[in-house]
Amino acid sequence: MPLTNKQHDAIMRGYDRRQYLNYRQLCARQDEIYQKFPRIREIEENISSYSLRQAEKLFDADPNALSDLKTQLLSLRQEKELLLTKAGYPADYLDRHYTCPDCQDTGYIGRKKCHCFQREEIRLLYSSSRLEGILTEENFDTLSYEVYDEEQMESMPAIIRLCQNYVKTFDQEFKNLLFYGSVGTGKTFLTNCIAKELLDRRHSVIYFTAFQFFELFSAWNTSESEDFSRRHEALLESDLLILDDIGTEMANTFTVSKLFQVLNERVLRRNSTIISTNLSPRDFRDIYSERVFSRITSSYTLVKFTGSDIRIRKKIARSR
Repeated sequence: MPLTNKQHDAIMRGYDRRQYLNYRQLCARQDEIYQKFPRIREIEENISSYSLRQAEKLFDADPNALSDLKTQLLSLRQEKELLLTKAGYPADYLDRHYTCPDCQDTGYIGRKKCHCFQREEIRLLYSSSRLEGILTEENFDTLSYEVYDEEQMESMPAIIRLCQNYVKTFDQEFKNLLFYGSVGTGKTFLTNCIAKELLDRRHSVIYFTAFQFFELFSAWNTSESEDFSRRHEALLESDLLILDDIGTEMANTFTVSKLFQVLNERVLRRNSTIISTNLSPRDFRDIYSERVFSRITSSYTLVKFTGSDIRIRKKIARSR
């Protein structure tokens, strides 16, 4: 999805600050040069006034106005640049300098977002995802088959291909995933791989552990759907919501109802969700109710992770 209005406004405020600082710096350079070289000030005033006179002539259909304007302006600019360079200054010292010359710090080239805007967009999306640090370590580029045991070596290639295809077809197909299996079998790592790929493609991703997710609702128990949507718009509208380690929190009637409300609303809006849990499907159903489980089985692809705990094996290997 595109940035929210709030996120877009935050980026544009950054461009406003750039433009203001660039203008202040230009004014400071002008004050410096005008004090040292009064002739340069005269030249710039002549450029301004001559441009205005020539513009008036254009409206009068003067056939020589445009060529005269170009000739005179070129002569004045060359004189100004010569004075500056002789004094040891760059020829463009009195031009406005931009952080991004391509869009001149507006964020847009025509109606298209500039590359600098896209870069800032990705940074903002990473920051709001809660995953900014971990994704430098956990992504498809750092994935290694060496961490898997014999059982996992048989099952994981297909799961990894499923995850890569999930990213590849994300814009064309609406899909939800439920990763389930024992602790330490690589569920969180692969959700992070997916998250990084989508963030790099400027999709909005929000990550919550089970505790973080249910903490959102702990101090607020209204059931009004309109108020719920208003309060949690980012949660409901993000391109991808990741709920990690569902089942590790203390579930109750309230948290179960909120989980269903979020999952159901995201399905209705066709915004994707990935859930990871150490619970078996049967245990998941028993804890979160038939209603929640029915919504998941009807709208999610269930992916089973098997094998032994990768983290324990890594720890043992390092201690040897």
